[in-house]
This record gives sequence, structure tokens and C-alpha cells, in this order.
Amino acid sequence: MKLSTTPQDVTIPAVFEKRDVAIGDVAFILDMFADKIYTNKVRAVIRELACNAHDSHVMAGTTDIPFYVHLPTMLEPWFSLRDYGTGMADDEIANKYSAIGVSDKRDSNQVIGCYGIGALSPYSMADSFIVKSYRDGTVSTYQCMRDDERNPVVIPLGSEPTDEANGLEVTLTINDRVDEFEKEASEVFSCWEGTLPKINNQLVIDKCQEIRDRFVFKGDNFALSPSWGSMHALMGNIAYKIPSAWDSFNVFGYIKFELGELEFDTARENLSVTDKNKEAVESRLAEVRNSLKEIAVEQIDAQPSVYEKAVFAAKLNKGNLGYYIGSDTLEEFSLPEPAEPVIYWQSKYRGSEKFHTKSVSANPKNEYYLRKDRMTTRIRSYLKDMGSGFTMYIFKDLAQAQECGIPVELLKDLDDLPKVARSSSSSTGNSAVCKTMKFTGMNGRQVSSYWKPEELELDGSEIVYVEVRRNQPVGMTYNGFTETNYQIVRTLDATSKYIDRFNLFGLKTAFLKTAKFRKGNFIHLNDYLKRELGKVAPKTFLDYNANELKDFHRINNKIDNDEVREIIELAESCDNKALADMCKKMGVEVEMAADLSVQDMMDAFSDKHKILSLIPDWSFNSNIEIVAEYLGATVK
Repeated sequence: MKLSTTPQDVTIPAVFEKRDVAIGDVAFILDMFADKIYTNKVRAVIRELACNAHDSHVMAGTTDIPFYVHLPTMLEPWFSLRDYGTGMADDEIANKYSAIGVSDKRDSNQVIGCYGIGALSPYSMADSFIVKSYRDGTVSTYQCMRDDERNPVVIPLGSEPTDEANGLEVTLTINDRVDEFEKEASEVFSCWEGTLPKINNQLVIDKCQEIRDRFVFKGDNFALSPSWGSMHALMGNIAYKIPSAWDSFNVFGYIKFELGELEFDTARENLSVTDKNKEAVESRLAEVRNSLKEIAVEQIDAQPSVYEKAVFAAKLNKGNLGYYIGSDTLEEFSLPEPAEPVIYWQSKYRGSEKFHTKSVSANPKNEYYLRKDRMTTRIRSYLKDMGSGFTMYIFKDLAQAQECGIPVELLKDLDDLPKVARSSSSSTGNSAVCKTMKFTGMNGRQVSSYWKPEELELDGSEIVYVEVRRNQPVGMTYNGFTETNYQIVRTLDATSKYIDRFNLFGLKTAFLKTAKFRKGNFIHLNDYLKRELGKVAPKTFLDYNANELKDFHRINNKIDNDEVREIIELAESCDNKALADMCKKMGVEVEMAADLSVQDMMDAFSDKHKILSLIPDWSFNSNIEIVAEYLGATVK
């Protein structure tokens, strides 16, 4: 991104001697830029690396290919971002990750970067991270770290052939910040455009979509919601909050600006409070406000039917949007009134009520039916499970529905409403049924996709359950595994390696208070997992430093040494560390003793061959013959 600079208006006489100014302590500057300037470090790391990925895709012409974002989880505690852009040569990696303020993007407004510090943002959360560069059939791995004096250094760890496409992957280990990364990723990617992020976390994908869905009114250079909130200036995929003194909208939304139009602080977190920014923002806000009515009418008229025109107009006629556009204008698109009033039912906090009206509302959440006799009990029962305010319109016939502009395809059949479930005993008196939901185990944008209605026979068999409200688990004790539908999916997949698959049912809060629940053989999901994992929990498990073991794998890949091979074989002989970690995190109350055999062997080997610690990773391959001779072994 091109930066605006003020031309120098000072002339230095030739007679004066000029002296260069010293840069100072690089480690201190790195601390200042990569650690001190970011008020929200998690968001900064996600944002800066994503912006670099976007720029690389733009320069490579691969904006149609998604870059991949791995957010940390309880079982996979790392953050990584893999783009499919240009990749980097060895000298480019060195310049980008061990220098400050170096950028090749200041001559173009097609890319976001400009300051030359975004690549160093991982240092705000870690003292080291890994970079892999995929370029022309070769993948090169580098460790970026701070040395003993906290200066940034780049250590090549080796290269090998690859079939993967060009690009860059940055990875850093993150512990105990899963929720924070989920929250901040939702903020970063909710307004992302131009390139496509592919994210490993369905919760984040759903949250981003939820935020986008709030923007009911969109133009070429704006997006607005009816709800109260702050306006943002969207430039280069980064949403900067507009200062309240400049904001004349007072709604949640954003106005787009071209790259380079606005100035921002070094951290790219806030707009600079300058006269230039104030004038540009206020001018654009006024431009959008003056065009809202015209754009709204144009977009409403483009809808294909009377009903869809009314739906769209109703969305816009909420909050401050209706005020800015003009409620009188929007109400002209309401559904036509019928000659006779229409019956409608509405769910309330403690039941349901029946009304009559000539003003039928156009809302995709409404349901529309044709009248049938003797359906009142089914209607009332159906409304019990709906949120307060849910509305069902009952037309006396097809003609009345069409008179109101309701499309035939939206009309539902009252016979399709669930029959009222009544408790019944079997001939033995030991069986009954209850209305519940079964967990599908499927991910989806809508929370309803995780559950399907099902009648459950209570015959004394054990039933695993969670309490649900509006298709979401509630009342769960925090453990990082089962608070949400998506976490339940991940947990069931992970535990299926150790315990048999089972059916999971969702019970509504009201049912948990009944005698039928108290007498039934129910067990909560968390209690069931603790019990079943407790049955397979290892009495002992190998406990060792996994990063140290990687060094032994590196040696074993190149050198035939009995001691190293024995360490590797022992570590691979008992793969129960993951199960032990899961049991600990789930709170399984079983004694598990840590076996330090592998760690002891690694420590003994390292003490015996201390000189190996003097060989840096990047020179290991080039000195392989010397290492093999020192170990009294042969190169493979």
C-alpha cells in the first residue's frame, strides 16, 4: 500500500556536514514493534498473517484459491496460516523475518502491506515460530527465533522436494487460548473480501456468517444493519472503527475505502485522528446517506415478487435504517390487505394466543397455512417449542392467501404438524416414550442441523443426554470439550478411537424437571465420557518432550545408530500419550503414572554426546558425515 508522506520543505546548505543517525538496539526495536504496539495481540497475529497471505495471492494471481487457517484447539494447540501465493526464496525469508521496516509493497495500492512489521507479529506471542516456503517444487523450512540477546534470527532447517503448490506457511505454538482465537478470528474474517480463508473451526465460520447476515442493506461501497452500533471504515480487509465524533449513522455497518485513502496507526488497529481522515470519512458517510433511499427503492423493485419486495422492505424498515431511508417509502411495499381479517397464532412466554388482522407481515421466519378443522391442539403444542413472538398465519382458503401476496410454495399443511405426543405405558408398565432430539453429528451453518426430532422409548436402557435449548447445549460445565455443538462433534470423533460409538440425545429443560426423567436411566454426556474413558485410561503412559524427540527422528532419518533407533522404537511402542492427555483434560479420576523411560534415554544420550548441541539445525545435513563419525555410526 502506498503511504502518504509530506514533502520536505527544508534545504540543507552544502557547507554543512551531514551525519547518519544510528538505528539503535534491534532487539529493543523488535520488542517495541512486535510486542508493545499491539493492544490485541491475538487479533494482530491473525490479521497481519492473513493480510500477508492476501497480498501473496494477489501478486501470484491465485485469489480464487483459499488460504488455509488453522486455529488452535485443545488437542491441536497451534496457530498456522498456509497461503498459495508466490512463496519466497532464501534471501527473501531472511529479509522478511529478521529485519524491521523492510517492505516491497509501498509502491502499490493493490496490496495491503506497507510497514514491513506484520511478518514479525508472531514475536508478540512467541519467541520462535516456523516458516515453510513452498517454491518451484521445493519446500524449505526455517526457524525464526530470538537469540540470547533477543535479536531476530532465521535458521534454515533444510529443504526437500515437494508436490505442493507454491506458497508460505507460518506456524506458532499457542497454549490455552482457544476461545480467544475463535473470538478474534471471527472479528478479522467477518468482512473479509477478495481472497477466501478456509478455516478449521466451524464455530468461527458460523459466527462470521452471522455477522454478515446482520448487514441487511448493502451497496457497492457500504453495508448496514438496523441494529445500534458503530460504523467502520473498511480498507484492505481491515475494519477500522470510525470515531464517534465523525459517525452520523449510529448503526452497525461499514463504509468501503480504497487502499491508501485513509491513514492509520502503526499497529493497523485505529484510524489516525487527522483532518484529512475526518474530511474523507464525513464526506463518504454523507454521500452514502444521501443515496440510501434511491438505492433501497431500486433494490426492492428488483425483487421478483410482491412477497419478496415486502420481505426486503420490512428488513430495511427497522432501527435507524427506516429513519434514514424513510419509513413512508418502505411501507408502500407492505403486503396488500385482504377483504376479511386473517387468523394468526403467536407464541408467548407462557403459551400462545390467537388474533385476527388485515396486516399480514412478510417475514421469512413466519409460517403460512391454509385452514383445517380440529387443529387447535396441534397448533398450541407446536408453538410451545417455538421462541416467543413466532407467528403462524392461517388463511381461510388459497384465494385469501394469494390476495395477501403469499406465494403458493410457502403455504404449509397443518396435517404436517407433529401429533401431540402422549405418555403411554406398555402392557408391562415398564416402558414409556418422550419427545426429544437425537444428535446427528453433522456440522452445519444452522444449529438445527446438529439435531433431529425423535421419540425416545424409555425402557430402562441407559440414555446419554445433554440439556438443549433452541438446538444448543446449555448448562455445561466448562471443560473445553462439550460446551457447543461443534465441540461435541470434535469430542465424539476424538473419543471414538478409545470408546464405542453411542447415541446422544438432547433433552429440553422442562423435561429434566419431570418424574419421568428422575425415574429414567439417564446419564449426562460429561459423566458418561469420564466413566468410559476411565475404563480405558492407561495405568502408565510415556511422558517425554515431543520437540526433543523430533531431533532424534532427524538423526535417525540420516544415521544408523543403535541408541537413537532404540529411543524411537520405544516411543512408538506405546502410543497412549494422547489418551492420557484427553483423560486429564476431561477430569477422569484415575491414577495414571508417567513413565519417563524415553525422556531418561534422551537425556542420557544428550549428556553423552554434548557436542551435538553445538551443531545448529541448519548445518546438520551438511555435516552429516562428521556427526556419523562422531557417533561411531554410518550414514544411511
